[in-house]
Amino acid sequence: MDTTASLAAETQFAPSETMEAAGAIPVAPWRPNDALQGFIWIYGLSIISCYLVNLWVTANPIGPWRGEEIAESFWLDNVSWQIFAAWWACFFVTCEMWPFNRIEGRISRGVALVATSWALGWLSAKMIFVIGPGADGIFPLVGTTWFLLAFFCFAGANFLVADLPAHRKFLVHLLLFSGATFLITHSAVGWVPAWWFPFLLVGLSTTTLTFLTRGLAQPARAVVIISTLFFAVAGCITLSGWAGFWDYDTSPISGFWTMGHFTSDNFWLLCFMTATSINYAIPVITHNWPFTRIAMPWGGLLACAVFLALDVIVASLLMKLVGPVFSSMEELLTYAYMGVNWSLVIPLVFGIGMEKPYLWKGQKTPGSWDDVA
Repeated sequence: MDTTASLAAETQFAPSETMEAAGAIPVAPWRPNDALQGFIWIYGLSIISCYLVNLWVTANPIGPWRGEEIAESFWLDNVSWQIFAAWWACFFVTCEMWPFNRIEGRISRGVALVATSWALGWLSAKMIFVIGPGADGIFPLVGTTWFLLAFFCFAGANFLVADLPAHRKFLVHLLLFSGATFLITHSAVGWVPAWWFPFLLVGLSTTTLTFLTRGLAQPARAVVIISTLFFAVAGCITLSGWAGFWDYDTSPISGFWTMGHFTSDNFWLLCFMTATSINYAIPVITHNWPFTRIAMPWGGLLACAVFLALDVIVASLLMKLVGPVFSSMEELLTYAYMGVNWSLVIPLVFGIGMEKPYLWKGQKTPGSWDDVA
């Protein structure tokens, strides 16, 4: 199976299942039990872990918060800890689960990987304050590290290290990402804004980006995918500006970027965080049904449009729960963002949602479009 353009394609199906005859693989199957199981695991763990993390960081702040500052800034501790934990988990996945690939049994291996990723996530968040730039460096470091992982691994399918053994993939990419992050965050660029992330997730989970870049060799494919994501961001920012949720005159993180920033009510940020929690999980656990019944590119584009609309709808509904359910906007942001961690970990590490292969209408090989004209 092709592994060049999709994070999902690398781990989408168990090897024995991908070797089934094409005629045995169903086209556009509806599997409600699988979808329900995935939904419960992903969002159940998101709610429980967010509650526990909030308790922990309130009692033991990662940042230098004291007194009333804790209530204002605990959400930064939560989101930085869990998003770095998700980064480490995905990094291990792109390195063939090394060093956990020696552990037999998916559950045991997954538990060890997840526990380690959360420990490294806390350490990464803590280092921002111990040796790094402090709170102002959270978004630049998160955005830049995820961009590098996305470009070289998710979109680029490890094109620099494709022929290396797992332990060397780990080392080479860790050195590359560390050095490149330092250069970017200590230059006039400052950071790579992460606003492309929801579009990457929905583009990979629906395989729409895989279809649009079929036939391209690496690293051209990675360049086209990332450029497509920034084009999508441009459209999103334009619409957000018209709607009053984006301020073109503000750029508090880095003056290098003249695109502006989201408004102070944080609704745009809430939509972004909600989108990252939906745009990979829901397409994967539903096997993209019913959109798989429509041939590409229209099925994929329609799926992307529906999920992006769903992001805004869910964020709007969540906003109404500030007061009745969530004590503050800050608390809501932690719950809205926690889903991105488990929406990646549950399918990629534990395989839930990826056990059974399926085809889109007109597709020949699960997870790949390179053999389609």
